[in-house]
Amino acid sequence: MATDNFDHQGPKYLTNLDWENHEHQRIVAACLVKAAYVLEGDRREGRSGEDQLAPPWWEFFGFELISTLVNLESSLSSFSIGAVFRLKAASGTSPFAPAMVIAVRGTIDHHDWGVNVDTLLGRGRQRHSCRIVMEKAESLVREHGMESNLWLCGHSLGATVATFVGDQMAKKGCFFTTFLFNPPYILNRRSKDGFIQKLDDIMQAAGGLVGALMVGNVGFAGANLYAVAKILHDMDKEKKEQLQHFDNMKAGDQAALAKNLHDKERQDQLQQFDNLNKWDPRVYVNPKDYLCTRYIKYFKNKKMKGSPNKLPKRLASATLFINWDKPGDRCLRSKVAHSIMQCFVKPEDTYRLFKEAHSIMQWWKPGLRVEAKRYVMA
Repeated sequence: MATDNFDHQGPKYLTNLDWENHEHQRIVAACLVKAAYVLEGDRREGRSGEDQLAPPWWEFFGFELISTLVNLESSLSSFSIGAVFRLKAASGTSPFAPAMVIAVRGTIDHHDWGVNVDTLLGRGRQRHSCRIVMEKAESLVREHGMESNLWLCGHSLGATVATFVGDQMAKKGCFFTTFLFNPPYILNRRSKDGFIQKLDDIMQAAGGLVGALMVGNVGFAGANLYAVAKILHDMDKEKKEQLQHFDNMKAGDQAALAKNLHDKERQDQLQQFDNLNKWDPRVYVNPKDYLCTRYIKYFKNKKMKGSPNKLPKRLASATLFINWDKPGDRCLRSKVAHSIMQCFVKPEDTYRLFKEAHSIMQWWKPGLRVEAKRYVMA
């Protein structure tokens, strides 16, 4: 209970908020993500009215709740994965203040583990959570314009969702100020002619089929079985139509079509590559958090070079913020990047230290020792 109570755990020391200060921005973004956690906690515990614990996490900074982002992927229940906040007019006088903020929480219980597994395997962007946040991001851009200061922030699983959404919006030329707290280091999977996306749709429907059979929901199982069959049928039909259309063309027309497709693809890649270099997400990691510590190695050791024909695997440009918990931690950073176990004092401390290193609460502690460096792909 105390960890959800703003009066006990919140940064009440930040009474003079400076929107131009990056540290203050980080604290606000982290607290809004915490608000998304507590909102789901209020829903599960049935807290309402004055008993709610979530409102102080955004009201303290002058925000108001606009909507919650509800995941309807499960046939058995619905739950919130994040929230959208708007800064009140009286608090948003600075040009650095956000107009709107999308905050996405991380894992709470078993409802999130299906998304976790898919995310770590690199197919998370096909899950319903990513689609919900993506639709909301596109809606905010349409409503407020591309020049508005829109924030996108997430923690853990929510940071991965925010990475996917921020990446896709950047490719379209829409740049969100993005805060990624403890993002897990994930595999990269590139789609080819939509095949990977369709394969993910099949796996998602198949997973729903197995889940429905386990709980005895015959109707939902039948719907998922039909979905799998329809995807396979559509894939086969599309392939036959493409082959038939290409065979019916003359040799010269076939060559011209191939060249036009190649030129258009290269032009799109050039534009996307240029846009990604303009997006500068802020990646916050702790060397004791083994889920995201490989980002340190990724940025420190990787030659930041790329080409329009091969878009960056994860982030074309980013500002990496590393939280060194103790004064001596800086001397260990070369070892930390390779072996996180060297940070642990003794085996029984492993879970405690990881839990603290992966927590959202560390990012608003006063006097945080943060090292920041910006990386840009050449």
